[in-house]
Formats: sequence, structure tokens, C-alpha cells
Amino acid sequence: MNAETSISTEEAILVAARKVFESKGFDGARMQEISDRAGINRALLHYYFRSKDKMFERIFDEALERFMPLLSTWDQDPDESWELKLKRFISTFITFLKANSMLFLLREIIRKPDLLSSRTKRYRKGLNKFVLYFERLKQEGQIRSDVDSKHIYIIMHSLCSFPLMNAIVFSYSLRISTKEYDELMAGYPEIISNLLIQMLKHQNN
Repeated sequence: MNAETSISTEEAILVAARKVFESKGFDGARMQEISDRAGINRALLHYYFRSKDKMFERIFDEALERFMPLLSTWDQDPDESWELKLKRFISTFITFLKANSMLFLLREIIRKPDLLSSRTKRYRKGLNKFVLYFERLKQEGQIRSDVDSKHIYIIMHSLCSFPLMNAIVFSYSLRISTKEYDELMAGYPEIISNLLIQMLKHQNN
């Protein structure tokens, strides 16, 4: 098996695993279903990943590697206003959540919180950049000083992820179809960006 074939087979397994994990959850996922989706036999699946846990950890690590750099963008482009940075981040973050299995992973983190703490130590500098950026804005008088920067992160993260994680519940309670809910969410990043900006601005602005 050459290197190119090995990489393509491994990627096919990971693509299949993401789909099964997303639809069945970690506990409901079966190695046989993953191998069937990937178009390989169980023996080859176990050659690449000895267990379902190893496969899940790989998917989790890859998602973190794509997400955490987003938190490091706050101190880039010093000429860009914090309002534009916030809008860009929220739009990018929501797109990321939809496209990178993050909704499934967020649900699994609730089930296995130790997984997050054991695998994110090397990424904490990214979160620190977010907090430090908003602390600097407070010191410079650009935003309100009475809002904890950690609260800003929690509020932003919650506003971005909660409607996506609960799309079925909201669709049902609002009595709209999944398609209608997706259309409703199209303008959501702009709405929550404006809400956060208004919250952070001084009252007399």
C-alpha cells in the first residue's frame, strides 16, 4: 500500500465516521457501519483505527486544529475595528460549526467533559488572545469596562452554537420546516453581531 493510497483510505474512513457519528452519536455508531460507508472491510478499518475511541479522538483533534486558529485572529490587522472583527468572527464561526462536525462534537463534549480538558491545553493561548484583546479594548475605552471579557466569549459562543444545536426543537416549536429554519438562520449572524456590539458599546454611544 503506497502513501497516497493510505492517505485516501484513511480520509475515506474519517469521512464515513463523521457521518455515522453525526447521525447516530458516539454510543450509537458501529464500526461495521463505518466500514460499510467507507467501502472497506473491518480488518482494514482496524488497521487504520484500532477502536472507535481512537477514530473519534482523531476527528475531535482535527476539528480543534481548524477551530482554535480562529481565536488567534483577534490581534491581527490592528487597523480593523473591533466591530468588524466581531462580525467577521461570528460569521466565520457559525459557518465553521455547520461544516466541521462541531455540533456533534459539542454534544459529545457534554457527555465526556474530560475529553475537552485533556486535549485542549496546547490551544489555550488562542482563547487567551480573545480575552486579552477585549481587555485591551476596555483599557482603551473602546467598549464598556463593566463586562467581563470571559462573559463576552461565553455569550458569543452560546449565541452562535445554541440555535444550531437545537435546530430540530426550534423548528418544531416555531412550526416551520427545516428548510424554513435554515432560511431564517441565514440572517442570524448579522443579528447577533449587532446585539453584541450594542451591548458592548458605551451607553452614550
